[in-house]
Amino acid sequence: MHSTPESKSAGKRDVLKLAKERGVRFVRLVFADILGVSKTVSIPVSELENALEGRVTFDGGSIDGFVRGEELDMVLRPDPETFAVYPWPAPDGLEARLICDIAMPDGSPFEGCPRTTLRRAIEDSRSLAGATVGLEIEFYLFDRASDGALQTNDVGSYFDFSANDRGEEARNAIVAALAGMDIRVASAHHEHGAGQHEIDVAHDTPLRAADHALTLRSIAKHVAPAFGLEATFMPKPLEDRAGSGLHVDFRLARGTDEETLLYAVGGLLAHAPATTAICNPTVNSYKRLVAAWDAPVYPLWSRRSANALVRVPPAHEAPRIEVRSPDPACNPYLALAVLLGAANDGIERERLPGDAWEGSTYELTERDERERGVGTLPKSLRQAIAELDADPVVRATLGDHLYHALRDAKLAEYERYRRAVHPWERDAYLKLY
Repeated sequence: MHSTPESKSAGKRDVLKLAKERGVRFVRLVFADILGVSKTVSIPVSELENALEGRVTFDGGSIDGFVRGEELDMVLRPDPETFAVYPWPAPDGLEARLICDIAMPDGSPFEGCPRTTLRRAIEDSRSLAGATVGLEIEFYLFDRASDGALQTNDVGSYFDFSANDRGEEARNAIVAALAGMDIRVASAHHEHGAGQHEIDVAHDTPLRAADHALTLRSIAKHVAPAFGLEATFMPKPLEDRAGSGLHVDFRLARGTDEETLLYAVGGLLAHAPATTAICNPTVNSYKRLVAAWDAPVYPLWSRRSANALVRVPPAHEAPRIEVRSPDPACNPYLALAVLLGAANDGIERERLPGDAWEGSTYELTERDERERGVGTLPKSLRQAIAELDADPVVRATLGDHLYHALRDAKLAEYERYRRAVHPWERDAYLKLY
């Protein structure tokens, strides 16, 4: 994980050389806020060397959850390995990007930086050394409508191909753009819902996987409008269609034995109620986590079931664990951090997950729940936050600053949602009472 000073210097020189060779005129310094939203600062290429030396600052007090009033100046520390040129023409010249960690003015890591938090989780999860992560990211492409209506002319379903389908064309353009930025895509296809698509990002280190997820969301939203479409990673945009998930596929180190794999599964299940607050971070997330459309409801594992929270598929190269509960609105850095922390805790504490569930988890009866001691995932963001409050392992993975900042932000979000009067309520009650 650590580079020597010489290799870091070489990385910076390589970036400067490549930017000059490619004719880059502007560079976007990208970072994720605590909610996983991309934030950017654009600089002319003449300032690139200063940026690589950590001399670009920003007002951290203006970013929700970052710093208190007396700690305003924050430093952007670009990761040279993330340098990539955006694969589209720009009127003022080519534009590149660098993904950044956030540091304090004295150069020390900022404890509220999501990317730094994932770095720390990787270092702390020694039992999972060598694990890589693949991501299956689902999203919708809707027609752009001035009235905000969510419409699509796409009538496809799972794995369908439709000639002259703008959604198909847009998805291919997104994949091509990702390839142009050296992000490997394993596959891409139409999903269950009309207008729903999936792009599977090939396995990479956990840090790079999170970088790729952040990039994919930005690329999709940039590319889709050229096809008259709007990309959304909202977990459940429509009541009568499948929700969008972000399945996380851990490929463990070669030679990992079955017992260690099961301990990791045990940790993921034991901490699932708390990790849900991070992996499913919006009030809308819980409208996807219902008994339909293969969404997980119970913290169970299976070899085959598509609606189990954790699936252990057949391994051809190395043991794999697929976590199916996260959704694409999550902060990918924090989601991977808490999942790594949960799996590592399972290995260190030798938590066994019980027998694998056979068949659909939707067939689970109340008697099964009692006999197996099976609970359910939180049914609301408020319940998930309460589970997070009660889980010291997940809280420690986040760190004190992020835990409190996220908790405050999400409780405020839930309270706004609770007080809002929704169209369903007017339809149900306005004329009745």
